[in-house]
Amino acid sequence: MNRDPISVKMPCRKLDNGRFVDADPAVIFESELHITVNGERLATASLLPGLEKEFVTGYLFGQGFIKTPKDIASVTVENRAAEVTLSNPTIPLPTPTSYRIVSGGGRTAFTNDHLSPIESDLTLEKKVVFQAMNRLFDMGTVYKETEGAHAAGIFTPHAEAVCIIEDIGRHNCLDKAIGYALLRNIPLRDHFLVSTGRMSSEMMAKLCRAGFPVVATKTAVTDKGREIALACGMTLIGFVRDTGMKIHTDMSVRIIKEPVMKIYTGAHRIAGLS
Repeated sequence: MNRDPISVKMPCRKLDNGRFVDADPAVIFESELHITVNGERLATASLLPGLEKEFVTGYLFGQGFIKTPKDIASVTVENRAAEVTLSNPTIPLPTPTSYRIVSGGGRTAFTNDHLSPIESDLTLEKKVVFQAMNRLFDMGTVYKETEGAHAAGIFTPHAEAVCIIEDIGRHNCLDKAIGYALLRNIPLRDHFLVSTGRMSSEMMAKLCRAGFPVVATKTAVTDKGREIALACGMTLIGFVRDTGMKIHTDMSVRIIKEPVMKIYTGAHRIAGLS
């Protein structure tokens, strides 16, 4: 099938050295994917082109429609449309079935009552968390080109990247990353995830359902997000910022002078704490 571009050039007037000049920066391309499940339109997703099958698999899993990829009898992606047949839907499809998945995540089809405790013996050196976050940014080609993408990555306990996902929204990144792991039988209890997105309740529900023992973000954690991590026995780390990292604020760019992180739950999984 024909692949949509990742970015497009868009003319603008740019302030440069106190003067407005003509420019044509790269802007992230927002594609649509129409998802039909068992003959009924489920949703239309706004996302970056690529890894559509992984996205659909991760989304259906994260929303509780399936328990494993084996519940998907077939999935075909063509012409910005995904046709899915479920052999054993875990919960009924929502009605009405057509809505839009945006960067905020769209609707949630299950409650936190469906989440189970995470069983994992994974422990990490704190330096590994910083290494993974740095690699997430180093390998983020779409962000470097457009400054308009979120990112998420699955890593081994040695900070080796299993996959790096960039997309318009933080939820899309998680869905693609989870779907990537499910389709390749990657044991998430032995890996951890790093993200650029805020860890709110709906993000944490997906991650706990997937079974990540450790999740780290460069940004904030909400109170409900922490509650879910605590209930599931997950290690949740926020504000992971290594020395030299650039933090964009409304008015300036701040350079981090020393490494920082905030461990909100499960500190026992991080070795080397003083």
